[in-house]
Amino acid sequence: MSHDKRVPARSDEEIRRIAERTKAEFGVSRLRPIDIIRCIESGSVLTLYGRKKLIFVGADDSDLADADAKTEFSKGVVTITCRRTVKDRAKMGVGRDRMTLAHELAHAVLHHSVPMFRVVGAAGVTDFSEDGAHTSAEHQAKVFAAAFLIHDQDAAEMGSAIEISEQFGVSLRAAEICFDRLKRKAERQRSAERVRKSADEVITLLSQRPEKQKVYLSEPCTSCHALALIPLGMKVLCDNCGFFGDRFQDGDAQE
Repeated sequence: MSHDKRVPARSDEEIRRIAERTKAEFGVSRLRPIDIIRCIESGSVLTLYGRKKLIFVGADDSDLADADAKTEFSKGVVTITCRRTVKDRAKMGVGRDRMTLAHELAHAVLHHSVPMFRVVGAAGVTDFSEDGAHTSAEHQAKVFAAAFLIHDQDAAEMGSAIEISEQFGVSLRAAEICFDRLKRKAERQRSAERVRKSADEVITLLSQRPEKQKVYLSEPCTSCHALALIPLGMKVLCDNCGFFGDRFQDGDAQE
């Protein structure tokens, strides 16, 4: 049986911003690795539903049946309970157990009402998280946990997922996901810079041409809607607003 729950939709970027705000609240924004035990033993936590008392309990493994940890809610109080072995391994720096505690902290911050469980051996994927991830409590907690323990700015300068895992004390899988995400982000930034550079070069070139040599297309710019598009191969440049990008093909919808 899945322990996942449907919750209000939040994008991954929003979840990461909330995690960054929570790190700032605990005063651990630039610490590496973050002492997750100290955070959840702090006695209080600022949640999306106001500041609440935070209780942390290390229980006998047998008391939690098939769960590594659980988060429960009552009026003004959030209680995180984990297996004593999970707590002990987290103290020793074991990445998966540190992620488990950060995962429960995520539930404390993001969610309320029904109890949330971290099942033994959970890999972070449930039926809910595969079908509508932004409304999955488990998906949100997974994203928060990684964002809470890993500092993107530092991780972006690291050369491998293994280095991220070792430096931040997270599971290798979480480090791999982070490494791939940051690599894609860096490539998008490089692509955007190449496009901007190309546009600047074209603008400079056109500025050196006599006005009469400019030939505008009959279709409007998708950005400013002016009839000022100059064809440049498969790209177009707007002589009015500076837009530079792909030209709409016949039949493409324009908004």
